[in-house]
Amino acid sequence: MLHILNGDVLASIFPPSVPGKVAIVREALIDGPIAAHSIEELWLIRSKYVSQAYPESTPTYFEKVVGEFERIMTATSDTEVYCWFEKDLFCQVNLWFVLYLLKKHKGKIFLVLPNEKASLEKGFSDMNELELEKAYRNAQLLNTNKKHVLSHMWELYQNRQINEAMTLSAQVEPELPFLYPAVKAWQESIPHDEYPGKPIAALKEIIAELGTDDFGILYRTFHRRYPIYGYGDLQVKNLIDKIGNKP
Repeated sequence: MLHILNGDVLASIFPPSVPGKVAIVREALIDGPIAAHSIEELWLIRSKYVSQAYPESTPTYFEKVVGEFERIMTATSDTEVYCWFEKDLFCQVNLWFVLYLLKKHKGKIFLVLPNEKASLEKGFSDMNELELEKAYRNAQLLNTNKKHVLSHMWELYQNRQINEAMTLSAQVEPELPFLYPAVKAWQESIPHDEYPGKPIAALKEIIAELGTDDFGILYRTFHRRYPIYGYGDLQVKNLIDKIGNKP
């Protein structure tokens, strides 16, 4: 078994009783450039972006990020793969990419989602060890169509084909009900005319409403009100920097 975890937070609380090896997704593909003609080109583009946006991560990108993806890409056909991802857009984009990397994988692929009691805001971190074990036992086997839809969603996202993504996610809503809300959030985040996209517009409203430039307050408020985006503190800080408020 190979468990693909959606970050180091889940890795830190992952139940030791769950058998199998672990690969950790340490990317934020929702943030920055992703257009590339090959996986190798994507690594270079992302490494360059990360070095500019998150300088502290630069020296270890190929080791800590690419190395984990390579572990996923080299999973053998007799390996059962469990994808532990949440329903917010940040997590979904990473999930789409993982399923794209696994397009040629011949083995079984399962999706593990947080339970219904876990908030969208906190996801797996809202769950205790017993609940995580239960989520593993309740993992849904992805059939051929679901795997195709999720991997194709990465291609649509990479090529910014939002209309096609909206149509597809609406068509498969009975099978993949978490997909449409994430794609809708993607659509609303796209700037057009004078509108900067919902995340920046929402942050502007929060800043005006609260009358503060305290980053901690702004981040927690945005994360609580708009958990569908799943942005971490670095993504929110970059957005605030774009609108001229630098806490």
